Amino acid sequence: MSFFTVGEIYRDQYQIETVEPFFQGEWATATVGGEKVYLQHTQLQKPAPPRAIQQYLSLRNHPHILPYTQVFSEERSLVFIRPYVPYRERLHKTLSRGGVEEDTILEWVRTLFPVEGVLKEKPLRMYTILHPANIAMTEDGQLQVLFCGVEGRTLPNPEIDWGNLLYMMFGGQMLDEPIKKLPSDANFPKELHRFIQRSFNRQANYVSSQLDAYVKRRDSGGLFDDLLKSFRKGKPSSSPSAGRKTPVQPAPSQPKPKDPLKSEEQLQPKESSPSAKPPQQPKPSQPPSPSSDLHNRPSTVLKLRLEEARKAKREALEQEGRQLKKELDKLGVTGRLDLDPLEREIRAQDGRREKEEADRLEREAAERTEAERRAREAAARAETEQRAREEAERQARIEAERIERERQEREAAARAEAERRAREEAERAETEQRAREEAERQARLEAERIARERQEREAAARAEAERRAREEAERAETEQRAREEAERQARLEAERIARERQEREAAARAETERRAREEAERQARLEAERIERERLEREAAARAKAERRAQEEAERQARLEAGRIERERQEREEAERAETEQRAREEAERQARIEAERIERERLEREAAVRAEAERRAREEAERQARLEAERIERERLEREAAVRAEAERRAQEEAERQARIEAERIERERLEREEAAQAETEQRTREEAERIERERQEREEAEQAEAERRAQEEAERQARLEADRIERERLEREAAERAEAERRAQEKAERQAQEEAERRAQEEAEQQRKEQEVWARRRRLERERQAHDDIARQLVEYVKHVFNR
Repeated sequence: MSFFTVGEIYRDQYQIETVEPFFQGEWATATVGGEKVYLQHTQLQKPAPPRAIQQYLSLRNHPHILPYTQVFSEERSLVFIRPYVPYRERLHKTLSRGGVEEDTILEWVRTLFPVEGVLKEKPLRMYTILHPANIAMTEDGQLQVLFCGVEGRTLPNPEIDWGNLLYMMFGGQMLDEPIKKLPSDANFPKELHRFIQRSFNRQANYVSSQLDAYVKRRDSGGLFDDLLKSFRKGKPSSSPSAGRKTPVQPAPSQPKPKDPLKSEEQLQPKESSPSAKPPQQPKPSQPPSPSSDLHNRPSTVLKLRLEEARKAKREALEQEGRQLKKELDKLGVTGRLDLDPLEREIRAQDGRREKEEADRLEREAAERTEAERRAREAAARAETEQRAREEAERQARIEAERIERERQEREAAARAEAERRAREEAERAETEQRAREEAERQARLEAERIARERQEREAAARAEAERRAREEAERAETEQRAREEAERQARLEAERIARERQEREAAARAETERRAREEAERQARLEAERIERERLEREAAARAKAERRAQEEAERQARLEAGRIERERQEREEAERAETEQRAREEAERQARIEAERIERERLEREAAVRAEAERRAREEAERQARLEAERIERERLEREAAVRAEAERRAQEEAERQARIEAERIERERLEREEAAQAETEQRTREEAERIERERQEREEAEQAEAERRAQEEAERQARLEADRIERERLEREAAERAEAERRAQEKAERQAQEEAERRAQEEAEQQRKEQEVWARRRRLERERQAHDDIARQLVEYVKHVFNR
C-alpha cells in the first residue's frame, strides 16, 4: 500500500503532487506555503535512535548530498523533508541512452568517492546506494546522492558495491539484483574489465587507487612507438628545388587497441626470429584440480589474446619497415636496407616484456585467487555475523512477545479483578437494596404493631386514667434511661467505627506487604530472565569470536563488531530496564489509584451508612413524635370523655385539673425541649465524629501515599544501585575474561605464526636458491644477447643517420 497519495495533505501542510517508488520506499514532490519540496519515505528494520536523526540533519552542507531539513518518525519508517532542486535527470536515464564518454564516467565516479568516506565516519555508520537511479545531475552538471541510510536500521541494505556501479555505468544496463562478478558476456576492454572486476566488494579508497592505476596504464604508450616518434620529429624538411628530399610522411599505423592489456600482457610467441630465445616449454603438470583450473583458465585466454596482439604489432612493424624502405628508395638510396637487426632487437625486447608480463600475470592470478579466497572468507564471516544478529533479533522478538503476553495476562487479571469487584459491588448494592426493603417491611410491621398497640392503649387507657401521674413519672424516668441508652449506643458505635478503622488499616498493611512481596518476586524473575539473556548473548558472542580467529584483521573486525553488538545490547538493556521501571511506576500508580478508589468507595459507603443512620434516627424520632402526638390526642380525648363523664367532678375540681394540666404541659414542654436538645447534641456529636473520622482518614491516606511513594523511590534507587553494581561487576569480569582470552589467543597465534613462518622461510629459501640459479643463467644469456643487440642497434642508428644526412 502506498504511503503517499497524490492530492492528500501530509501532516496538514504538505500537498502531495507526484509519487514514485524509490528503493523500497517512496519519493514524492509536494508544495508547502507556495514552495516545492521533496518528501522521502524510508522503511526501518528497527527503531532509529534520536542520534541517527541528528546525523541526517548534519548532512546539510555536503555538495554531493541532497540536504535533510526535517525528519518525521512514523510507524516502522521515517519521512525526510528535502529541499527541491530542479535536476536535469538521474544518471540511469542518461546511461540508458548511451553516448557517455569514458572520461566523463570516471570523473563521475571520482566525485562519489568522498561521499562514502563522509558517511562511514558517522558514529552510527551510514551508507548510500551505489545505483545510477540514486544519483541525480543538477542543471550545472553537479552530481548529488539522494538516498542515505543507517546500517542495521534502514532498508534496503547496502548490497550494491562499486563493481556493480561501474558495470552499470560502462555497460548502460541497470541491474535489479547485485552481482558478485562480471558476467561472461561482458564486452569490455581487458584493462577496463580487470578494473571493474577488482572493484567488487571493495571500499572507496581501494577503488580510487585502482582507477588511477587503470588511467595510467591506459594512457601510457609502447617503446617502439616512442622510438618512431623521436625519429619522425628529427627529420629535416627540404624541397626538390633546393636539392633536398621531401619530408617523409608518417606511415599509416594500426589504430590503438581499446584494450591496453592486449598490447602489454603477452606470453611467448609460437614463432620467433633466429636471434630471439625460443619459448620455454611448459613442464608437465599434475592432473587438473579446481584450484589449478582456476589459475590455468585465465592464463590460456590471456595467451591467445596476447598472441593476437603480438601478431598485429609485428604486421604493423613490417608495414612500417616497408614504408620506410619506400621512402629511402625515393631519396635515392640504392641497395637493400637491412632491417633484420632492428626487428631482432624489437622482438628480443618483446620477448623480455612477454616473459615479465607472464610472470606478472601469474602473480596477479595468485593475488586474485587469494583475494577471492579472502572475499569468500569475509562473506562467510559476514553471513555468520548476520545469522548471529538475526538470532539476537529473534531472541529479542521472543522476549518482547513474552513481555507482551505477560502484560496481556496482567491486563486480563486486572480486568477479571475489576469484574469481580464490580460483581461484589453489585451484590453489595443488591444486599443494601434488600436491607432497605427489609427495613421498609419492618417499618410497616412496626406501624401495624403501633396501630395494634394504640388500640390496646385505647382499651387500657380507660382503665389507667388514674395511673397517668405515676406513668408520667415513670415515663420521665424511662426517657432518662433512654437518653443514657442512646449515649451508650453512641459510645458503642464510636468503638465499632474505631475497630473497623483499625481492621482496615491492618488489611491495608497486609495488602501493601503482599504487593511488596509480589513486586520483589517479579523483580527476581526479571533479573533471572535478564541473566539468561546475557548468558545466551555471551555464548553467541563466544561462538562468533571462535569463528573469527583465522586472521588478525578478522579478529580486529570481530572485536569491533562485538563491541558494537555489546553497545547495542547495553542500549537494549537500558531501554528494557527503563521500560520495566516505567511499567513498575505505572503499576504502582495504578495500584495506588485502585487503593484510593477503594478507600473513596469505603468513605462513600460510610457516609451513606451515616446518612442512612441519620435518616433512620430521624424517622424514629418522627415516629416517636407521632406516637407522642397520638398519645397526647388520645389523652385529650380521654380527658374530654372523662370530663364528660365526670362533668360534675370536673366542675368541682376544675381549678385542680387546670393546675394539673398546666403542670403537665410544662412538664411536656420541658421533656420536649430536653429531647430536642439531646437530639441536637447527638447530631452535633455525630457530625463532629464523622468530620473527625474523615480528617483522620484523609491524613492516614496522605501518610500512606507518601510512605508508599517514599518506599517505591527507595526501592527504585536500591534496585538501580544493585543493577549498576551488577553491571559493573559483569563488565569487569568480561573484561578480565576477554583479556585472558586475548592473551591466550595471542600466544597461540604467535606460536602458530612462528611455526608457519619457519616453514615458509624454509620453503622460500629453497625456492629462492632455485630461482637464483635460474636467474643467473638467464642473466648471462640475456647479457650476451643484449650486447649483440646493442651492437646491431648502434650500427643501424649510424646507418640511418648516414643515409638521412646525405
